[in-house]
Amino acid sequence: MQLEASRDRLLPRIDEAADTPGNREAINHWVGIERWSLDRIRVAQGAPFNAGGYHPYRLPETASLIELQGAFRDARAETLELARQLQRDGFDPSLNIRHNDLGELTVPEWFEYIDNHTVREIVRLRGRS
Repeated sequence: MQLEASRDRLLPRIDEAADTPGNREAINHWVGIERWSLDRIRVAQGAPFNAGGYHPYRLPETASLIELQGAFRDARAETLELARQLQRDGFDPSLNIRHNDLGELTVPEWFEYIDNHTVREIVRLRGRS
């Protein structure tokens, strides 16, 4: 699964990130986006659609680097579990779920969005000095 492969490439970079405000912000952004996306994907399982943005899904601004690293790890594990559930139980392939900026996305497109978002933005992360 592509999400597992990207997790395996991302986690070492995230785990080796220097404890800087910029790195904490980047990881918190990814956590928020991933959790928000999962909320949207759960619409395929009958959950209500929440039209809000991703900010409520972030950790508090005071979260430590270790907390953020753990939150990313947990969010990706949750993403992988949801993908497996939907693969096993099935979903309506014609279902479109609105993304606030990108418009209507199918369930596979949402998972692709999750994967591409962090992979594309990993350049924001700076290693230990």
